[in-house]
Parts: sequence; structure tokens; C-alpha cells
Amino acid sequence: MSLFRSGTILFIASMIGNLSSYFFQFFMGRYLSIEDYGAMNAVFSLMTVVAIPAGTITLVVAKYISVFKAKEEEGKITALYRNSLLNMTGVGALFFLPFLIFNAPITSYLKIYNGWPIIIIGVGIFLSFIVTVNLGMLQGLQSFYYLGAGMGLGGFLRLIFGVILILLGFGLNGAVAAPVLSALFIAVLTIIPLSAYLKKQEIYGKNTRDILLYSVPVLLSTFAFTIITNIDLIIVKHLFTPEDAGLYAATVILGKTILYLPGALVLVLFPMVSESHALNGDSFKILEKGLMYTVIISLAGVFGFLLFPELAIKMLYGKKFIAAAPFLKFYGLAMMFMAIISILISFNLARHRNDFIYTLVAGCIVLAVLLHFFHNSLSTVIFIITAVNLCLVTVNLWMVYQDRKEFYRIRKMEIEDVKAI
Repeated sequence: MSLFRSGTILFIASMIGNLSSYFFQFFMGRYLSIEDYGAMNAVFSLMTVVAIPAGTITLVVAKYISVFKAKEEEGKITALYRNSLLNMTGVGALFFLPFLIFNAPITSYLKIYNGWPIIIIGVGIFLSFIVTVNLGMLQGLQSFYYLGAGMGLGGFLRLIFGVILILLGFGLNGAVAAPVLSALFIAVLTIIPLSAYLKKQEIYGKNTRDILLYSVPVLLSTFAFTIITNIDLIIVKHLFTPEDAGLYAATVILGKTILYLPGALVLVLFPMVSESHALNGDSFKILEKGLMYTVIISLAGVFGFLLFPELAIKMLYGKKFIAAAPFLKFYGLAMMFMAIISILISFNLARHRNDFIYTLVAGCIVLAVLLHFFHNSLSTVIFIITAVNLCLVTVNLWMVYQDRKEFYRIRKMEIEDVKAI
């Protein structure tokens, strides 16, 4: 299946999921107070950061499954799936414990009036370890129809559960519980097309050492990327007034549309590049198409926010959040840079190139330090984020360009050697 066709399938699925998730946000923005809306998204950002290892599992599983698929090693696929599902269930349980033990200090830091949202997201993190194994399997097998179904239904169920719980009067707790209930449903749904691998008897080597070594760069890059795209919301919630935090949350949720729109390309590109690299193919052609589609989609969103920020806020949040419009105009640009970075991260990890991680870690540290010392206004926060992201894009594009030159130089030498023979 081509990058365009696969990308289209996942793009449609992700659009259904993302639109549902945004309707969820807009519904919460209208039914929750500005303070509770800011608290809800700060809790979600915390959940995203803590669940970074779960995201790592998705890429690691997808990477090795795609390689095993290319080499037609069915037994290794079975072994990896069984071991990953069992191990990650145990790891998820361990990750849940800190949300019970440190409930009070976490609640105090985020200025939330009760500890239930923290416990609820702890359950969500436990489930995320199971879900990500299944999604990694589907991605690695390039089962994009099933993967798309999981993505689309995830957001849709989140919306349905959220509306029901809010109308029943559960408030902030209900809003936080909605994605957790959705994750439970998706965990069951995605295991159905993979059940055949659980029934197979043949099991070969586990490749444990190779998988663990590959997991380190994936974990570091995922951690840095997640911090860069979420730390601002947590810092703003801690340092600014509850009202400012609520306005900024609305800006972030809308602005991240530009980051999520080309997200389907990342899911498609990773196993394709991984398989191409395993077979010594030209993966740079896949990257060029991925970058082209990403820039086109992202620029459309950036211009939309630049021209109609008030309309976007008013239509989706109502007049209550209209003060966020000036911030939205420029936050979208920062997210376009991160969309490009996400494509480059996926490309590099699929080829076992890890040098880009140093730039992400450096960017993560610089962003955290700058936001800590320079936060006199929300506009300053957005300017800092945009500048750091632009630097990251510039450096990483240059590094990939150098790799591309070296690849074609070696390929040219190989062709000349064959002709000489």
C-alpha cells in the first residue's frame, strides 16, 4: 500500500478521532468553568508526560514487527507480541502506584481542589501501556484499517463518555474519566484482530537485548518531544492565574490541530521507512513525500489561524474564551515546526539514527529554562516556544540533508563498482 493511500486511510481515521477530541474540548470549554478547564488540560498534559514510556513501546513494537514482517518471521512476531503484552501490563501497574502515593503533592502543585483526577489518570496510564502494545503491532504489520478504527473510535468514545459524565453532574472528575473509559474500550477492540498471534504455539528468540538497546533512543526522543509540546501548559498552570491558564489551554488545544493533522503521516511513514531500511532501499524518497504533505497541511492551518483567530475561538469555544484569539495567531506556527520535527524523528528512529536526540534534549532544556525565567506574559511564552521550535527544525533538517548526501554518494559508488565488474 502506498504512502499516499495509507496516509489517506489514517488521515481520515485521525480526523474523525481528532474532530471528536476537539468537540470534547469545546464541550468542556462551554460546560466547565475557565478554572476547571485549565485544570483538566493540565492533568491531561501530566498524563501525557508520565505516559511517555508507553509511547515508546508503540514505536519499538512497530519497528521490530515491521522488520519481522519484511523477513517473514511469523514466530518472532508471536513471541514479541506475547512478551510485550505481558510485561507492559506489569509495568503499567507499577506506574499507577505513584499517583496513589504522591496524590496530595501533585494535587497541590497543579492547584486542583481534589485528588480524584490524579487517581483517574493513573488508571488511564495503566491502560495506555496495554493499548500502545496493540497499536504498535497494528502499525508494524501495516494493518492500517484496524489501526485507523482504533484511532477514530478512541476520540469518538472520549466525546460520548465525556458528554454523558458531564450531563450526569460529575464535573472535572467526569471530564478526566472520559478518555480513560475510551482507552479501556480500545484496549479490548484492538486485541481482536491480533488474537491469532496469541493462539499460535511457535515461539522463537525474544531479541530482548536488541529491543532494549533500541528502546533507549526511542524513550529519550519521545520524552524530549513530549516535554517540548506539553511543558508550557503545566508551567502556565503553575505560574499564571487560573483564568490565564484556562485561556492558554484553549490556545494550545486549538493550536495543536496543526501538529495533529499530519499525524497520520508519521504512523504510515515509520513502518515503511523501517521496512525499506531493512531491505537497503531508498527511504529518503519516502521522507520527501512525508515532508511535502506535512508542510502543505500545516501551512493551511497556520494561515487559517492568522486570518481568522477570533472566528475560530468564537465558533468553537464561545465568547468566554475570545481573549485567547491573539495568542492563537502565532501558536499555530510553533506547532507547524513541531509537526515537521515529528516526521524527522520518525524517519531517524526507523533508520536507527540517534544523533538527532541530542538536539531534542538540548531544546527541551533550553525551553524549560527560558519559560521558567521569562514568563511575564502569555505572548512571551508563545514567542519562546516558536523560537526554540524553529531552531530545532533548522538543525534537524540540516542533519538529515547531510545523511541524504552521504547515502546517495555511497549508492553512486556501488553502482559504479557494479558497472566496472
